[in-house]
Amino acid sequence: MWWLGAGGLTGCASGRNTVTGRITPEHFEFTTTVKKPRSNNEPGGWWAVCIHAQITQGDSGATSICKFEVGLPQRNRFQGDISLAHAQEVAADMANRAIYKVLVEAHPSTMHVTHCINFKKLYEPMLDEKIRGARVGACETEGAKTVHFGVSYHCDE
Repeated sequence: MWWLGAGGLTGCASGRNTVTGRITPEHFEFTTTVKKPRSNNEPGGWWAVCIHAQITQGDSGATSICKFEVGLPQRNRFQGDISLAHAQEVAADMANRAIYKVLVEAHPSTMHVTHCINFKKLYEPMLDEKIRGARVGACETEGAKTVHFGVSYHCDE
């Protein structure tokens, strides 16, 4: 399961929740939804992917799905061309950091939908800091692939 931790479990640090599950770059199967301009001087091009991530309550086992779209430019004014591999690495790294921060401090009674909302609010600025122009929101882009997943992650990795 991905993103386990909204419970009274002890995990990586004393008094905090256990957070397991690690999204990998391979989960970010970006689809080109807007092609880059032919001119190397113009920013443009867009990748998007819709992620359906399972959130599981540690103590109860209750689950919900957090749905979010990640959109990234293929070329921007700040960084120039952005490779697909780099986009996938950064998207995964920032997603893991954001969800860890949200879930490790989560109160056991917090509803899963709140975790998802808080994750998206934190994830977008973190991702935008690494790749300017990044967007995180509802799955709305026509042609974006939907990816479902659940992978284990352990604190000592």
